[in-house]
Amino acid sequence: MDIQLEVKKELYRDYLDYLFEKEDDGSYKVTRESDFGKALCSFVRYSHQKPEPVDGALGFSLPDTDSLKNAKNYYCYFNREDVRRLNDLLDVFFHIDFDRFYLNGRKLGIMQKDIIESFIVSRKLTNLLNDNEMLKKRQYREEIQLLKQRCKILTKKAWYRNERIEENIQAHLVN
Repeated sequence: MDIQLEVKKELYRDYLDYLFEKEDDGSYKVTRESDFGKALCSFVRYSHQKPEPVDGALGFSLPDTDSLKNAKNYYCYFNREDVRRLNDLLDVFFHIDFDRFYLNGRKLGIMQKDIIESFIVSRKLTNLLNDNEMLKKRQYREEIQLLKQRCKILTKKAWYRNERIEENIQAHLVN
């Protein structure tokens, strides 16, 4: 049971090497052990006609599971919307994986540069080894956004406390 998926971003093509083993023919052996493997299996569609091959698409070998028990009798494919959704999910899973890895590293007191390099090596993202600025910038933007959110919350708290103090002062001046 083979299926093709077009993944445009090179980063996510490399990330798939971490998620799935490659078979002898170069296709990825999908398992339901990973979240993305489960997502791939859940978007599979069936057809009696062989789908047109897509240039640059990656090949995947689907697992023999209950959720795909009819797949043996058909040609499997993803429609255009499914491809977009799966690429979005791959993006989401990548960022969740990176955030989890980064936060665990920070809890252990490891420096940002070392965490990012460890993530790149452990996830087989060899194209990023010399250029890890993308991940650094992403992490920086997230930290700035978090600081802005905290500032907004503190401003609201300060305004609320100020209002209560002013009300209390006014109550004592009137009496």
